[in-house]
Amino acid sequence: MSLFEPFAIALRLSGVRVGQLELDGALKRLTSRFEPEDDADSSYAQIDVDVDNPVRAVLELAEHCGPAVAAMLADRRIGKAVLDIAFDFPEEGEAMSTRLPAHMVAAVAGHDIDIEVSVYLTDVEESED
Repeated sequence: MSLFEPFAIALRLSGVRVGQLELDGALKRLTSRFEPEDDADSSYAQIDVDVDNPVRAVLELAEHCGPAVAAMLADRRIGKAVLDIAFDFPEEGEAMSTRLPAHMVAAVAGHDIDIEVSVYLTDVEESED
């Protein structure tokens, strides 16, 4: 695989020290998950990103949410921000690679959001059904 074709993308925020409504308002997005972490004063939040046109969706996320995420990281209302990009790896595969578009990575990184690439083993037979 060399095309940028993730099957899921999510902005994961840990160490969130504001409520869900305040976070949703600041990011102008609805969180798909918001739950307490081990620390009683912090939460984990997740925003799912559309994968129909993943590069455009990530650029749009960076443009619209990036400045708010960076500000919340700077004043510690958020502890960490990670954009998780998930790819599938067929069970019978030998190797996998993908290219992350530089302009997309720069747009995300410019707001102090880390990028994580997750690879999941998938069953080839399931996809053929």
